[in-house]
Amino acid sequence: MKKHYLIKRDNKIIYIKYEHLEGLSFKPVNGVFIDDGVIVAKIVIFKPEFIKLVLKKKIKNKLNLYLSLILSNEDDDEGSTYSRAFYNDITRYKALVLNRYRKYLDDRYVELLMMKIDLIEQEIKLRLSYKEMEPVSRRSR
Repeated sequence: MKKHYLIKRDNKIIYIKYEHLEGLSFKPVNGVFIDDGVIVAKIVIFKPEFIKLVLKKKIKNKLNLYLSLILSNEDDDEGSTYSRAFYNDITRYKALVLNRYRKYLDDRYVELLMMKIDLIEQEIKLRLSYKEMEPVSRRSR
């Protein structure tokens, strides 16, 4: 089954076969439901400038989230499990950027982004090593 769209423009019908077009696809996370609205399950962006804009915004939001988690996690009483999960999440995100987003972004931007992610990884590694060296009596408070 071939997927295509019919678009009427200037009283002409245009067929767009989007299987052959390369673009960025993602699921929207907006939870707003309107009675007469359309429910969107997947969005595909084809314009390269718009792809860069959307990816840079998503990356900026994710980095801000990671930085706020680092700053709010100064005195963590839960031990190293939270930090390990956080470290695993950031390594997964690094792989996602390298494997999926790299082809849409400039090389210089990806290089700077990898430096930022590496700094966050180093901070988490330091916290993990500090918590493992911490005496057991201090952890159980």
